[in-house]
Amino acid sequence: MTRLSQLRSGALAILLAATSLTCGENVQPTVPTDIESFSGDGQTGAIGSALPNPLTVLVTDGSGNAVPGVSVSWAAQGGGSVSSATVTTGSNGRASVNRVLGPTPGEQTTTASVAGLQGSPVTFLATATEDVPPPGTIEISTNPPVSALTGEVFDPVVQPEVVVKDGSGSPVGGAEVTASIASGSGTLEGKTTATTNASGVAKFGDLGIAGTGDHTLEFTAGTASVTSSVTLSALPPEATSGKWGPVVNWDIVPLHMTLMPTGKILAWGKTNPGVTDTMGMPRIWDPSAGPPSGLPEIHVDDMLFCAGHTLMPDGRLMVSGGHRQDDAGIKTTYFFSANGAPQKGPDMANGRWYPTVTVLDDGRVLTMAGRNEAGTVVTTPEIWENGAWQALPGAGTLDIPYYPRNFVDPKNGLIFYAGERIQSRWFNVDGTGVGGGRGIWTPGPSHIFGFNRDYGSAVMYDEGKILVVGGAGNTSWGTPDPTTGTPTASAEVIDLKQASPSWQSTGSMANRRRHMNATVLPDGQVLATGGTQGGGFVNISQGNAVKAAEVWNPKTGQWTTLASNSVMRIYHSVSLLLPDGSVLHGASGDAMATPTVPVPAERNHEIFQPPYLFKGARPTISSAPSSVSYGETFSVATPNAAQITEVRWIRLGSVTHAFDASQQANTLSFVVNGGNVEVTAPALPRQAPPGHYLLFVLNRNGVPSAGKIIRVQ
Repeated sequence: MTRLSQLRSGALAILLAATSLTCGENVQPTVPTDIESFSGDGQTGAIGSALPNPLTVLVTDGSGNAVPGVSVSWAAQGGGSVSSATVTTGSNGRASVNRVLGPTPGEQTTTASVAGLQGSPVTFLATATEDVPPPGTIEISTNPPVSALTGEVFDPVVQPEVVVKDGSGSPVGGAEVTASIASGSGTLEGKTTATTNASGVAKFGDLGIAGTGDHTLEFTAGTASVTSSVTLSALPPEATSGKWGPVVNWDIVPLHMTLMPTGKILAWGKTNPGVTDTMGMPRIWDPSAGPPSGLPEIHVDDMLFCAGHTLMPDGRLMVSGGHRQDDAGIKTTYFFSANGAPQKGPDMANGRWYPTVTVLDDGRVLTMAGRNEAGTVVTTPEIWENGAWQALPGAGTLDIPYYPRNFVDPKNGLIFYAGERIQSRWFNVDGTGVGGGRGIWTPGPSHIFGFNRDYGSAVMYDEGKILVVGGAGNTSWGTPDPTTGTPTASAEVIDLKQASPSWQSTGSMANRRRHMNATVLPDGQVLATGGTQGGGFVNISQGNAVKAAEVWNPKTGQWTTLASNSVMRIYHSVSLLLPDGSVLHGASGDAMATPTVPVPAERNHEIFQPPYLFKGARPTISSAPSSVSYGETFSVATPNAAQITEVRWIRLGSVTHAFDASQQANTLSFVVNGGNVEVTAPALPRQAPPGHYLLFVLNRNGVPSAGKIIRVQ
């Protein structure tokens, strides 16, 4: 059995062994013992040309596990060159180079060596053929599009394809074809050369033109050439501002909302339509089946308004707590299947109103904060493990306000409390704290903004990277920290993977916002929606409502103002990323602004299409696995493989009260292999807590595919 087959056959055993690790155990690095060829052997190419596929080796340990961080030495024999003399293995244990053949026909070899490893050196054999006969003719078999947007990456079905033949009409293999602009003022983008195969066919993969007006593309092989015309249009205004859809009605104010692994949306509010002081029953909506009005109720025995909720690793929605009366919670637990079927679970030790529920790296679930049946702040978190709740009294009496902005730290697996209080903290569910009790808080860095950020939002927009934004504005808010009467537009970021993480200022929004939502987008940016600029608990003045969306770019730290929606969405508004890359922004109200004045109840939503949906053809995913393991390299089939520059996944969202407790994102490593993109999942659960994610592939313009729902476990 080869090491490669051992690696595959041993994957299950490795995964099972990994699940026995607990936070804090020291995992010793594996020792490399073997090296072998993985791919690229036995290729043929023209003398002096690059081989079509890279040469790749695999380094493993004695158990067949991939070993990262090993330096592999490469050398070319028989002339020619390799792209690098040394390459370090990646997380999948592989190291690759590109090979340019020498000037002499015949067999040429390449070696990959690591001193002391069995199988070293690995020898790759390639055959260099005689000089390519001069092309006689070149014809276009697939024309570029007749019209396109400026900068658009042409769709694969209209990526140019040409056929090269010699003077006698026979196909010419190994001929280099160059694309260029023969007329027009634009700039040709993408890879502008392609090599013919044995049938004389050269296909381009990612061409596009930045410019406007009529252009002529020329394709040249030797002295032969052929042309084709493309007319370019400017991008529409929506490619800068995005676009809002119409108002879509619900029967309820859908202020608790979750994207389920089926693609359906589970939602509930405070009250049923037309009846006050009733339990708002959940509904499940299939967006592909029509609008969400008239949906049947899902009956439950408890009022789930102001509960906490998140998606569990198996795809069920856990709901923790709920409503006894304003500022007083209940002990109830519910589980909803992916299709919305409810199951009541064991009660918690404490009632909770406004808790946050978070999935840990090992699949356990933590509920934190809220107020109990008597309206008292609950300072004791509880953890769901082995089918039951366990109290964590070691947390002591630390006062954490409603709906804490909690995340899993990818560096240590602890809970990181990012706000709304000024000082952030870590919580270890398995540590020993106050009075010898289980659970312990550790102080973390303080925010730059010197006031409590009540009803601001927070997101983990990439692994360990958190943005907090907006909030504040209520001097009566129940917090031990200073308060201010003016909401803020400021934002801060932290990178938990740093040795000593600290909060750093980033750009401020154009608008102050309280009761806002922040949503991670497939292109890595963060969308801000809704809110009010007015102070107080909830300001219902239309003049203070913020309807313009804004987007934050982590590469520049700056915000860009986008299009405005139609409806004032403030207290109890929600925003949820959908599989097609759009964002549902809805709800607001189902509450009182004063004892006698209600917040306008918005039983509806609007859909925002971000600018990336107006920049031309989108990549598509033909197929991807429904589930993957940590550290696994998996194949994503896409006709756009040659165009893919980034792969990201985002955990399915579960949002209420200005915070999505389930959503977080990872940028994934990948290599292109023919018509597939080989993607590597994060190595450790603490980097991406187990559950269901939307997988997106993106082109160089940041245009994403529709998301493919995939489970990591």
